[in-house]
Amino acid sequence: MLVSELVARGGAVQVVDVRWPNEWEAGHIEGSVHMPLDDIEERYRELDRGRPVVTVCRSGNRSATAARHLEAEGFGAESLEGGLEAWVAEGRALVAADGSQGSVVDAQPPADDRPAEHQRLEAELLSVLFAVQAHFGDREPSDEEVRGFLRQRLIDEGRSEAEADRFMASLDGPG
Repeated sequence: MLVSELVARGGAVQVVDVRWPNEWEAGHIEGSVHMPLDDIEERYRELDRGRPVVTVCRSGNRSATAARHLEAEGFGAESLEGGLEAWVAEGRALVAADGSQGSVVDAQPPADDRPAEHQRLEAELLSVLFAVQAHFGDREPSDEEVRGFLRQRLIDEGRSEAEADRFMASLDGPG
C-alpha cells in the first residue's frame, strides 16, 4: 500500500508498527499499534479481524513479513511500501512516545536479558547445527553419521578421543 492510499483510508485501517521499541519510541504514526515483528505470532489476536491491517516498519521489509503472517491468519493485511521512510519523505508527521515530533531512527534490537550461560549455549548449539548442515548439505545423514561428525569435531577442537567418547556416550543418557 502506498502512503497516499493509507492516508486516504484513514481510520478505516489498523496501522500496526512492527519495529523494535527504540524505533517506536523515536517516532511512529499517530494512532498506530506497536506490535514488534517478534511478537506478531503471539499478539495478532489483539487485532480486529473486521478491519484491514497495514503493517509498517522503517523501510518495508519487516512489515512485508508481518503482513504475510497476518494474511496467513486470515486478516486482510498489506505492508506500507517504503515504510516510514516513505511516510516522512512525503511530508507526513511522526509522533514520539513522549508526544513530541518524532523521527525515523536506525533499528537497535532489544537487549538480550537471558543469563549469559543460556546465550552461550544457544550460540554453541547454532554453531554445531550450522556445521552439521554445511558438512552434509541437503542430504539427510543417518544418526550414526551425525554422531561420527560430532565426535570428530570435538577432537578437532582439542578434546582427546577419550573425552569425545565420554561426551558422545553422555548423549545416550544415564545407564
